[in-house]
Amino acid sequence: MKNTKWQSLFTGFGFNVKEEEMHFNVGAMNKENIKLLETILKQLNASFMINRTELQIFSSPVTVGEWVQVQEQLTDGRTELLRQYDVLPISQLDIYIAGLVTQFNELGFATKYSCDGHSSSNPIIDFTSKMQARNAHKVCENIHLPAILNWGTGLTFQVTRETLPAFAEKLFNITKEEAQKMIQLDSPFMPKEEYYSQLETLLNIPGASRNEGDIRKIVREHLTPYVDRISVDDAGNLLAIRKYGPGPTVLLNAHLDTVEEINPNRSILKCDQIWTSSEGILGADDRAGINVLLSIAKTLTKKQFNGTIKYIFTVEEEIGLRGARALHESFLWDVDMAFVVDRRNTSDIVISRGDTTRFCSIEFARAVERVARLEEFGQWKTTPGGSSDTAIWASHGIQSVNLSAGYDNEHTDMEQLDVEANYETYEFLMALIRNASRLIQRGVRQRVV
Repeated sequence: MKNTKWQSLFTGFGFNVKEEEMHFNVGAMNKENIKLLETILKQLNASFMINRTELQIFSSPVTVGEWVQVQEQLTDGRTELLRQYDVLPISQLDIYIAGLVTQFNELGFATKYSCDGHSSSNPIIDFTSKMQARNAHKVCENIHLPAILNWGTGLTFQVTRETLPAFAEKLFNITKEEAQKMIQLDSPFMPKEEYYSQLETLLNIPGASRNEGDIRKIVREHLTPYVDRISVDDAGNLLAIRKYGPGPTVLLNAHLDTVEEINPNRSILKCDQIWTSSEGILGADDRAGINVLLSIAKTLTKKQFNGTIKYIFTVEEEIGLRGARALHESFLWDVDMAFVVDRRNTSDIVISRGDTTRFCSIEFARAVERVARLEEFGQWKTTPGGSSDTAIWASHGIQSVNLSAGYDNEHTDMEQLDVEANYETYEFLMALIRNASRLIQRGVRQRVV
């Protein structure tokens, strides 16, 4: 993209205009912002012509000072109105921060408030979520824009407001793909492409109840480099331990078996984020849960967690929780809490079997929901559910919950998996592990009743 002085002015002060061969394209702007641009150019006595989405300018560029003097007279900076970006009038943005607001939104980081500081305080931008703010902060680091995270969803910029337009230009020259790479380089999570590739591999490995040998072998191969100890017990369950520090002990569980054998001749059909099988079951129950746990093992670090993780990949779950029932109880003696990934739907935190058998105390359930809200997973809610290995861990007095893995219509030819939801389960479980000490303080020591 060319970078003329006119382009610099447009980008630096909030106008989503892009230079092409013989003109500037204004098609990405709403009518109100195009009208404001016309007004500014007229007051600058510029010679120009706008024809639908094309802007042609025949005059030499003006100085930054001349531009600012005109645009300031036409704006009031009332960004508290919290208008959505696609209808946000530039006239309601502070002039010096308008370019950053526009470019952050163009890169996919939705903003809801901004202020350029008016030369009396630091410029700020508030985003729509903590995740958006964290990701925007990582991009700021890459363009050397000094910024600090504040109040969860905000960034405070450690520069004068007059320097902000130049940083808007830097953002303008970054693509969405490049921004995502910047985020992934510093991300604690497995890249989605790698995650989905691993998931597809698991979905193609056979392993019905009593025939879990192949899937157990693959899971063991994946897990071994990331744990301190790994073994198979007499029942065929795969057990592993990784110690990160002296903190709480967290049990992670998924089951190895499928309800029936996966058809070796089937194909996995992908329609956007929904995967299905061309014939027979997909196998997401519980290959999706296995994928979450393996991804945790590969990406969790001592920086994120200070404690011990125990893994149990059980056999014969589909025919009566036999593997979990056969586990020697000594493996569970020091476990503080258990997270199982073997629930249909999205965003369910299963805390009981029906209305009769509780998997955890009310205090622990509330603590898990509280972590969900604090970590921007507010859609995750507690609910009763059905049978799973979770009941076995709870019977040993362990605070336990079962998390949605993103699949539906399990045990049928109509089984499907929302892979985006499955990845979110991975992110949410990472958040729960990071907050394990908080969960202890908030009720894990309560008795399961």
